[in-house]
Amino acid sequence: MTNLRFASSDPSTSLRTSLETVSCPICGPVPGTTLRQDFDPFRVVTCNQCGLVFLSPRLTEQAILKLYADEAYYVSEVAGQGYDEYLEVRPNWIRTFTRRLGEIGKYQKPCRALDIGCGPGFFLEAAQAKGYDVHGLDPSDYIVKVARKKFGDRIQHGVIETADYPAEEFDLVVAFDTFEHVYHPLKWLDATRRVLKTGGLLAITTPDPSSMLAKLSGKKWVSFKLPEHVFYWSPQTIRRVLTDGWEILEINRAGQYATLGFLFRRLFRITTPNGFVLSLINFLNKISIYSDNGSMTVIARKI
Repeated sequence: MTNLRFASSDPSTSLRTSLETVSCPICGPVPGTTLRQDFDPFRVVTCNQCGLVFLSPRLTEQAILKLYADEAYYVSEVAGQGYDEYLEVRPNWIRTFTRRLGEIGKYQKPCRALDIGCGPGFFLEAAQAKGYDVHGLDPSDYIVKVARKKFGDRIQHGVIETADYPAEEFDLVVAFDTFEHVYHPLKWLDATRRVLKTGGLLAITTPDPSSMLAKLSGKKWVSFKLPEHVFYWSPQTIRRVLTDGWEILEINRAGQYATLGFLFRRLFRITTPNGFVLSLINFLNKISIYSDNGSMTVIARKI
């Protein structure tokens, strides 16, 4: 769980006042929920009607955006909290995004693309190398400054629901490892449709709670990243929200390239390695593999 910093002198009181209980955005409150995992004070629940898995209670959107704005979110010293090591594993992220672009390339040539939740711009680097006209959007003040060093005003600060892009501005919108962070997914999809041209593509990679890895890992599933991940979409539930106005082209398993050292740290939650463990991690960092992390990639066309 991510370290949370609040202004109150009593952190437990401040955390409680920053929590909210929510209902399924598809079915509403009437069906109720069943507890899937308890991460006190957060709970991962399942909608009794449609099966959507989500976090309730969760941090308020204001509190989570404050968390994202902090540089510490991207340079966390605690394995599995925020995006520890994100900036130092750039080559593997670019390989990962290049692989995902290969999937998109089956349906569309390089075009004008928007990355929602662009982070430091690793997808933009991979896409630009393939001839895409790239643009990025992110709610983090810190990471927008990082991305602008390379891409300038092609990077906007904010969220898609309130971004001022013209209608039908892009041929491709991607949200890789982002949709699970979205607080209002139906509004997000509407906003995404607005900026996409008719016939344009939406590509999402997001953790799948129905994956074999999620089932085998139980409470230790790597994608139970709290409090950031607020929704967990399965193929069944993602089809529910992409019914009107979308044609789903494919839903496939997804993963990422990572060093064995990175996976070792994540698996054992190693924070400050030293001695033999540090030497082992340095050796393992020389080897990268493509690892299934229990996610799925969805590619859909706006119709």
